Amino acid sequence: MAVAKVCGIETEYGIIVRGDANSNPIAASSTLVNAYVQGLGSEVGRPRSTGWDFEDEHPDIDARGNVTRATYAPEVEVHLVNAVLTNGSRYYVDHAHPELSTPECLTARQALLYDRAGEEILLASMAAAPQWLEAGHEIVVYKNNSDGKGQSYGCHENYLISRSLPFGTLARHATTHLVTRSIFCGAGKVGAESPHGPVTPATFQITQRADFFEEEVGLETTLKRPIINTRDEPHADPKKYRRLHVIIGDA
Repeated sequence: MAVAKVCGIETEYGIIVRGDANSNPIAASSTLVNAYVQGLGSEVGRPRSTGWDFEDEHPDIDARGNVTRATYAPEVEVHLVNAVLTNGSRYYVDHAHPELSTPECLTARQALLYDRAGEEILLASMAAAPQWLEAGHEIVVYKNNSDGKGQSYGCHENYLISRSLPFGTLARHATTHLVTRSIFCGAGKVGAESPHGPVTPATFQITQRADFFEEEVGLETTLKRPIINTRDEPHADPKKYRRLHVIIGDA
């Protein structure tokens, strides 16, 4: 019997600080999230929001059966700003970006609504941030997937699926769809870029992420990005379920 299609979206936002040529994106992201969280706490009569429990986080487990912990950056991110909001979303700093993850959703429409609510949360954060900044500075965020200079950041989707479905079968059938769906749901991008240097010029592309994908199948999400991500971290009973972690989509 088919399992309920629990799904969710994680969006990393681009960030700059206008008026500060030497700004640190990690510090700016922390300021942005803190500005919103602290304001939220005061509105509901409590000083701080609920934090995030990393005890069951295992991003280095590979669906193909091997664990490659050495390929991951040191786990300093667990000490960065991390909060669970009143609507069930998670709002935090991931690498050098503010990121907002929707709560678990039962339909695609519900996931879309929470993702749109996330945009409002980022706008509210931008409005709250100036009181934390020096005069003349302004934090601005962008819902896109690259900075135009060879750096990309993600918009990831997550789908709960049955463990009984062999991963090889899933990868074989999902690859074509994930590549071709950019035709009708790509966000589009002017120009071309590559993390490895100069590329053939392009006037327009239908997807913002294609320049940054190099593998068909793999565990990584920040380098040598694969079409099919093999991260085996279901956030549910691993004997019954797996999580399809889709990293190829546009914000």
